[in-house]
Amino acid sequence: MSLGRRLGRLARGFVSKNIGEDRFKDTVRYGRERGETLKDAFGAAWRGAAEEWRAAEQRRAAEEEAAGERPAAERASTRASWRPSGAWRDTASGYVPRRYPPEVLVAYHKLDLSPGDGLEAANKRRRELVKRYHPDKFVESEKRARAERLTAEINAAHDVLERYLSGS
Repeated sequence: MSLGRRLGRLARGFVSKNIGEDRFKDTVRYGRERGETLKDAFGAAWRGAAEEWRAAEQRRAAEEEAAGERPAAERASTRASWRPSGAWRDTASGYVPRRYPPEVLVAYHKLDLSPGDGLEAANKRRRELVKRYHPDKFVESEKRARAERLTAEINAAHDVLERYLSGS
């Protein structure tokens, strides 16, 4: 039963005249008990999975140690390097996502583009943003100064992307 339906039933219970205080308390108690049961079950599953993962990691380490593949000190220093760092990797096909320099990622963010968009998309987005924030559109000095600053940031971000994407 959906949460909306449950809330609707609970609200109807408040409105109807034949609901007794005991029935309401039973409904609330049942919901609380069920929620606690679900929370406990999820916690137990989470703990079980964590224990399973730790045991598998210890077995793998023991197998490597027995086979003499890598010394324990080397394995400890490279423990985190075997996992992808926040990015998805497909080892079967050899796909490794492209890494971007931080200034390029900031430029993509400033132009509200996603990394990997081409120069055409950057040019189009720059034109849209400059039209929106062009200083000549604003009469008040505060808004005009803000528009000048934003336009300068847009142009700088576009220049960074243009240099990066053109390869120079």
